[in-house]
Amino acid sequence: MRAALAGVRAEVDTLHERVESAMRDHVAESERLDRAEDAARSAERAADRAAERTERVRTEAAGQAVAAYTGADLGPLVAWSSPRGPQEALDRASLLSVLAAHRRDEVDRAAAAGAAKRTLSDRAAKARDERADAEEAARRTREEAESALEDRREALRGLLAEQSRLEEELRERRAQEAEGRDRSQTQKQAGQAAQAPEDTQAAGDAGGGDGGRDCEGEDVSGYPNGEIPASALCPLPQPGERLRADAAEAFIALDGEFRGRFGRPMCVADSYRPIDEQVRLYEEMAAGMAAAPGTSTHGRGIAVDLCGGVETEGSDEYRWMMENGPGHGWHNPEWAQNGFEPWHWEFSG
Repeated sequence: MRAALAGVRAEVDTLHERVESAMRDHVAESERLDRAEDAARSAERAADRAAERTERVRTEAAGQAVAAYTGADLGPLVAWSSPRGPQEALDRASLLSVLAAHRRDEVDRAAAAGAAKRTLSDRAAKARDERADAEEAARRTREEAESALEDRREALRGLLAEQSRLEEELRERRAQEAEGRDRSQTQKQAGQAAQAPEDTQAAGDAGGGDGGRDCEGEDVSGYPNGEIPASALCPLPQPGERLRADAAEAFIALDGEFRGRFGRPMCVADSYRPIDEQVRLYEEMAAGMAAAPGTSTHGRGIAVDLCGGVETEGSDEYRWMMENGPGHGWHNPEWAQNGFEPWHWEFSG
């Protein structure tokens, strides 16, 4: 279940990145095409101005031709055709020839301007089509990424619900097992009481289950993280769970108070974590969800992951632990609070 949750969380992170990348590509493409369209519009305006100027010159030239043909005063025409106004050197025919040349030049300019206008108009239309295509592609990419992201979110919600169900089932099963052990222990103690009353008192102090206050353990400071032998640790009342001796003693005392308040033992999902387990979780879980192998407080035998309600911030069990855990040296670290890892508790002595 942990591996499945880690895999889904990793997929959710990847899909978040895909959505952000698609949005960045969409914005970049839109900006690039906006610039191209602005340039095309500017070119169109320039072509329009050239066409207007050409039409104006065409109209003026036509008027001048009519004037020359009808014998009007050609002085202004000569002045228009030459900055020095050499009308004395030109006759009517040469003047009309110069005028025709100017008209052809203006007509050619008009034709070139018209061709440029058509080219630029075509380019602007193509840019608009490209922009529409890019926007449609970006929209589809964004919708696909968001749809996939929602699918993964649904999967994550389903897995979390399944995890909660399994944890509750595990808690109930462990409670039944603990109840059976308590009955056996009571029967055992009753039998021992007939032979050695003082032994009965010692058994009562042990608190039942696999754990006991009389476990001395060993000094574990010389062992690498995650490489502490089982013989150096002390068992907890919860089956299969172990901690460093002082942490175990404090936890057993806290567990006894928890039983008195809620009528059941604390649910422990994990305690001491050997190095091979640290490596497996680090490889399977999403980045930041498991400590690097050899650095986990679980590997030092001073951390537990709790269930049975404590794993839900704001629950009665969690609030009770926040109020009573510190009195026994157990804390939900500051980094784990605010809903990040309410189930993770560490012993600080």
